[in-house]
Amino acid sequence: MATTTPNYGWAVPTSTDLVKDGATAIETSGDAIDASMNTALGTKKAGMVLLNTTSFSGVASQNITSVFSATYNRYYIAFDVIGSTTSQELTFRFLDNTTPYTTGNHKIQQLYASSTSVNAFRSTTATSWSIGSVISTDRQFSQLILINPFETLKPSGVSQYLESIAGNIILISYGLSADTTTSFSGFQIFPASGTITGKISVYGYKV
Repeated sequence: MATTTPNYGWAVPTSTDLVKDGATAIETSGDAIDASMNTALGTKKAGMVLLNTTSFSGVASQNITSVFSATYNRYYIAFDVIGSTTSQELTFRFLDNTTPYTTGNHKIQQLYASSTSVNAFRSTTATSWSIGSVISTDRQFSQLILINPFETLKPSGVSQYLESIAGNIILISYGLSADTTTSFSGFQIFPASGTITGKISVYGYKV
């Protein structure tokens, strides 16, 4: 262990070290790296961490449970979903344990852009959040960035949906919030009618 790394000074073996000292050298380097990362990050996790991926087929609704916790205060949720019928609204509800939270305190600010037209919509008494749409011909791009669903703070989020069919592009952006301090550990999605098939991935990160 005759040398160290230039930035953090971790002890590392050199080509002149004895082979029998290899295990000790690796342990020393590993401990040094672990200590440096703990100092830099503390209890925070580096980067975005995949928490759950769930696949489903032909369901009227899909629950994703036990994905929100005190470990993270931000979540990125990617939706890869098609519907049994065309152009059905995709809806998001929190789960209070395993019970859908349906109190009419959800707020939605929507911007809908198609061709050269942009329309706005607002609701302050909804029982859920609209986060996009599902169609029967193809999977469309839909994502949700969610803030503070587990903490006893009012949860909020931003969702985007992109649909491209026969050269026509529709872009919908949503600003979302809910007037509640309930701690939620999961969520449910469902279409306005019919069933959905696809996959959902949930990632956590902390700021």
